[in-house]
Amino acid sequence: MIKRYKHIVVWIGFFLISGFIYSQEDLTSTDEYMNEQQGINFQTFFFESLQQKAIENYDKAIFALEACYNIDNESIAVLFELSKNYYFLFKYTEAEYYILKGLEFEPTNIHLLRFLKEIKEKKNDYKGATNIQNKIILLKPEEESDLVILYIKSGEIDQAIALLTKLDSINKLPASLVALKKSLTQTESEKKENFKEVEELPKSKLDLLKESYSLKNDYNSLKLVLETELKTKQYLDLLNDSEEAINLYPAQPYAYLMNGVALNNLRKYRIAIEKLELGLEYLIDDSEIEAQFMEQLSLSYKGLRQNKIATSYYKKMLNLRKKE
Repeated sequence: MIKRYKHIVVWIGFFLISGFIYSQEDLTSTDEYMNEQQGINFQTFFFESLQQKAIENYDKAIFALEACYNIDNESIAVLFELSKNYYFLFKYTEAEYYILKGLEFEPTNIHLLRFLKEIKEKKNDYKGATNIQNKIILLKPEEESDLVILYIKSGEIDQAIALLTKLDSINKLPASLVALKKSLTQTESEKKENFKEVEELPKSKLDLLKESYSLKNDYNSLKLVLETELKTKQYLDLLNDSEEAINLYPAQPYAYLMNGVALNNLRKYRIAIEKLELGLEYLIDDSEIEAQFMEQLSLSYKGLRQNKIATSYYKKMLNLRKKE
């Protein structure tokens, strides 16, 4: 009798152990299936995002990438693509957010760093772009010359000249920067020479106009100052004085036009567009001035590489000038 019970217990134990083993195998196979399915979903959504980006459907590309991000929020490829698509939509804050997330995982990824520098430039954050370029140089010393243009854009002309001189002395000055070095050093030399002789020179026409304006404090006197600064291509002075004109005479469209001209020549295209569009609101029945606005807006959008919009403004300028 006892032997019989032992026999039964053995069989029950066998079935229990077998059932446990099979259930473990089922769980393992389920996990593997889920992981495999997630991988397939990731690839499907990522490929879809690339297709949408290729046809410039950036919003749809972002939607697909967000699905990828929900599957793997540490994927450098996904973070990079999210940044690119937001960039193409001119949403630079979001573009910067995702590229910085990528750099948290790969701080020395040269491609991410280069794109972050480009975003900084689009935001007119040239100081920030310079800092990123210095990080790039630690990884790629041969890209030091790229700092030159950033120094110029941020108004650090002395640093640009010093770097150009240094690169020239060690035979690492790119051929594309030779003319720029000559121009900057020549200009700097002329400034120093002019500074020495300034007390001996008679007052220029511009100085006299500025003196006249300081005495009269009227719009017409200030307009003559702006016109002369434009003719003599003194764009920094034109920028400052046109901003003063906007503050003092906010309903004068010419002040906005001159501000836009100065900003375009200083490569601050996005701000130029804002000022020019604001100035157009005050323009009434003056096709000549309106044509000049269209010309500057065309140059602004061309500077931003938005050639279709630039062309449309150029055509508007031509049509306005036919009416004159």
